[in-house]
Amino acid sequence: MRVLLDGVGSGWSLNNSDVRMMEHAGCKFTYYHPTHSWRVDRTNRRSHRRVLLVDGRIGFTGGVGFAKHWSGHAQDTQHWRDVQLRVRGPLVAKLQSAFQEHWAKTSGEELSGADQFPELTAARNIKAQIVSSHSFSIAPIPLVQAVAFAAANKRIWITNAYCTPTSDQVELLTKAARRGVDVRILVPGQNYDQPLTKSAGRGTYGKLLEGGVKIFEYEPTMIHIKSIVADTQFSMIGSSNLDARSAEINEELDVVVYDRDFGRRMEETFTRDLSQSREYTLERFRRRSLWERTVEWLAYPFRSQL
Repeated sequence: MRVLLDGVGSGWSLNNSDVRMMEHAGCKFTYYHPTHSWRVDRTNRRSHRRVLLVDGRIGFTGGVGFAKHWSGHAQDTQHWRDVQLRVRGPLVAKLQSAFQEHWAKTSGEELSGADQFPELTAARNIKAQIVSSHSFSIAPIPLVQAVAFAAANKRIWITNAYCTPTSDQVELLTKAARRGVDVRILVPGQNYDQPLTKSAGRGTYGKLLEGGVKIFEYEPTMIHIKSIVADTQFSMIGSSNLDARSAEINEELDVVVYDRDFGRRMEETFTRDLSQSREYTLERFRRRSLWERTVEWLAYPFRSQL
């Protein structure tokens, strides 16, 4: 068993005793860019990927992490709403390659051979791909998103936990809305674990709403899903947020599926969550308090780091 955790995302909250317990049980363990590094720029390049692989044949990815937040089914505010994707077939090898990329970098161990990469046959007739990003390089995830936003002609439905879109993303979404596309963004409501990030993102709501984009806030608990479905045919789900950090700095991983049946299931999931949400209107945006505006103004310059 191998466990690879981000040095910032997990390093602050995971007890050393838990690490020793895993190692004593036979786990190989390492941090990606640990916080004790003297390279501050390196520490800031975080791995936000979420990958679980079993015997090289089954993979899981999405927004789910290992914490009490994900131990239930969104039944109360202590348990988050999230979605995880179970992967079989040749795509599992791509997930494992993404894991190996970081594992070799941090541990020095190369994973190879039939034991690690067994022969895989297609599980279903579905077209899909893994899109992984690398910090401070050409960003494939926002590029794929941009193509989907520009090509959509019916609907773009987005669920995103930490929505702080860049100016380019705001422009693409408002252009889509103005040409008649039903653009909806579902974000967390009052149950939010990163209020400063919410303030930084809320500053973009005005341009989105004025451009015809509809915004909804999920009410029952924190919603942590990161997904996009466009015209039923295109679906994207994984770790990336609609923000500059995911686009430019973090190491992210998403699955893109080109299949109408899968897209319909994604739309059904979005519709169910939407039924438990409240629309955030342009009027509400314009009536926000002086305190909210002040925090937005203070947080906005740091939006790429939140």
